[in-house]
Amino acid sequence: MRLPSKTAAFWILLAASGLSAFVVPRAWTAWLRGFFQPLALIQTPLSWVPQGVQVTFEGVGEEPLPQNRARALLAENEALQRQVAQQHERLASAEETVAQLTRLKAEALDSQARVVIAPVVAFDANPRRATLLITLNERQRRFVQKDQWVLAATSPLPDWDPNATVRDLVDREWLVGRISEVQPRVARVQLTTDPAFKADVRAARVLPDGTWQVAGERCVASGWEGRELRISQVTEDYFKSGYRIAIVPAGHGLAAPMTVGQIMGAMPRDDSPQHFDLRVLPWGTAAQLAHVYVLASEP
Repeated sequence: MRLPSKTAAFWILLAASGLSAFVVPRAWTAWLRGFFQPLALIQTPLSWVPQGVQVTFEGVGEEPLPQNRARALLAENEALQRQVAQQHERLASAEETVAQLTRLKAEALDSQARVVIAPVVAFDANPRRATLLITLNERQRRFVQKDQWVLAATSPLPDWDPNATVRDLVDREWLVGRISEVQPRVARVQLTTDPAFKADVRAARVLPDGTWQVAGERCVASGWEGRELRISQVTEDYFKSGYRIAIVPAGHGLAAPMTVGQIMGAMPRDDSPQHFDLRVLPWGTAAQLAHVYVLASEP
């Protein structure tokens, strides 16, 4: 019997392959797939070659280490400036409280305050919202309630100077949002950049002696497109006047003013040229936070 030609053999094998793909049960061919899987071990060293080349040339053209160190020192300096300014504001607030004979009430509020350190476990997948989820243990759950303020935690407590107080730790941070929902084991934080977020704020600037000068105009900040905040309808171009900090005044869960972001610019309004909208950018990206501080209180 004569063997089929190369062309005929090709078409016969092609038809058999197609038939086996739809007719032959997968269990019959599983052993055959397992036979070829050890070939991946042979291919692995070959894949290391291009990966190694990529890693080798990844660092070419990057900025030198001294510049990275300079940026780190700049961030540290900004954190220290916030700490000094906020401690000064806390002292000034305490002095004013004494003058108004309400010191006992202020001390009671401060003595009942608790700082809950909570890990961040998830971020909102909905692009129209800006929230994150934190986990709570049984003891923490007793202190956390809706509408409490939440701060960034760029320096987790275990890594902090053991001689420093929790207040020193908090003064270095900024407000990232408020508790919007509390469940038995988790809580949701509405970020300041969430479109539904609103809060009373003030514009402030740093004086040569390191203290804050806070503008008297009451303003309202709201989240903008999940990335920044907008302070709407202010009567002065505060950015032009040197105001670069947006703060939330004391009260409503805050014993002293806390910063919420940096004023990046001002835009005249189309409907009222005498008013301006201020752009406020948070001091950091919430997506990079591993922990947050909840300014909680005694139940």
